[in-house]
Amino acid sequence: MTSNEVHDVSPLAGAGLSRGRLAALDAAPVVARSLPTSPMSPAEVRAAGLALADLWLPAVTLDRDALLHNLDRFRRWCAEQDADLAPHGKTTMAPVLWAAQLDRGAWALTAATVAQARVMRDHGADQVIIANEVTDPGQLAWLAESLADPAFTPYCLVDSEDGVRLLDQALSGAPRPLPVLVEVGVPGRRAGVRDTGTALSLARTVAACPHLVLAGVEGFEGVFPQRRDDDSPQRVSSWLDALVALTRSADTEGLFAEAEEIVVTAGGSSFPDLVAEAFARLDDTSRPVRRVVRSGCYLTHDDLMMERASPLRTGADDDPLRPALSCYARVLSIPEPGRALLGAGKRDVAYDIDLPVVRAVLRDGERLPVSGGLRVVELNDHHAFVDLDGSVRLEVGDVVELGLSHPCTVFDKWPLIPVLDPDGRVVDAVRTLF
Repeated sequence: MTSNEVHDVSPLAGAGLSRGRLAALDAAPVVARSLPTSPMSPAEVRAAGLALADLWLPAVTLDRDALLHNLDRFRRWCAEQDADLAPHGKTTMAPVLWAAQLDRGAWALTAATVAQARVMRDHGADQVIIANEVTDPGQLAWLAESLADPAFTPYCLVDSEDGVRLLDQALSGAPRPLPVLVEVGVPGRRAGVRDTGTALSLARTVAACPHLVLAGVEGFEGVFPQRRDDDSPQRVSSWLDALVALTRSADTEGLFAEAEEIVVTAGGSSFPDLVAEAFARLDDTSRPVRRVVRSGCYLTHDDLMMERASPLRTGADDDPLRPALSCYARVLSIPEPGRALLGAGKRDVAYDIDLPVVRAVLRDGERLPVSGGLRVVELNDHHAFVDLDGSVRLEVGDVVELGLSHPCTVFDKWPLIPVLDPDGRVVDAVRTLF
């Protein structure tokens, strides 16, 4: 570390990214609606001696111990599966949390957009998978410029001859070729070649381009229903078989000749076990295979979506992932029997897949767990409608602890998220850069 770098960096970060860049981010004040003083920097939050009771509600918080557990548990799981991890950074857009993931051996970060990849590079990431096609001229120019940096390697996806042509032309002046992954998609869903025959033809086109290197094959099984109580796992496994078959065929034709290794990657957080199982069969290729899962939501897990689908969910694993995101909201009104209104809504919590669930009521210094009797049934911008069945007493002014679903649509609502220890003390704050 150089003498001008600040030493006060979040203890969550570890050594995964440049401490100087993290320290600069840590020192920058942020307008934060859940803090009693605003703006505040993450470093100021750590030093302020705040507690949960000091926060302005609603407040989304992170559980420090659950975060650390999930980071270590998934690292061990990847090692057990002989899989590398390139966590999807769009889940959090939080450099401190990216650093924690890289510190635990993540091979790369994954970005959904070039803009996200730019943020990752700016904070010291040396390898990023851009899990999308790039066709915008300005973004193609950024890719070409980034290839002049020997410390940074981007990977991109292609799913069409036109996309390959645009990439190859844009990189004509780049100092080195761009590693490219052929994307295999699902009919009727997102991007990606729809059949392996067309995908193999596209791989041949990439391999013949002077400014591209065919580095591997990619897909995203998250377009299938994220559940395990129907035929989704079988459909995912069949689709993964096609990725494996495509990789074998391309290798047999020598299309990976310019690559040092073959990167095969898929992954959300629901079916990484099926991805790892399928890719394990690629053990007889001409060059080493890097089997990469791109799970992102594992970091915070959740109470609903991930708890239904993750292989490390409660009941499916002896050491499951733990929900690390919570929202605390105050009861504003009980306007009629059987109905309460909380001061948290769509601007605060995810609602795209599930509504929040009530975990507990906080009253007079006590946390009273709730296993039923209170149900969130609707959200407005700043209100949650809660149905009461009479079995749980609720009073105006009570604080309700909510469990959330789909962390990707929670982080983007909060530029600074307090981190709590088991005693409810605010010990850190995580900055997001959406």
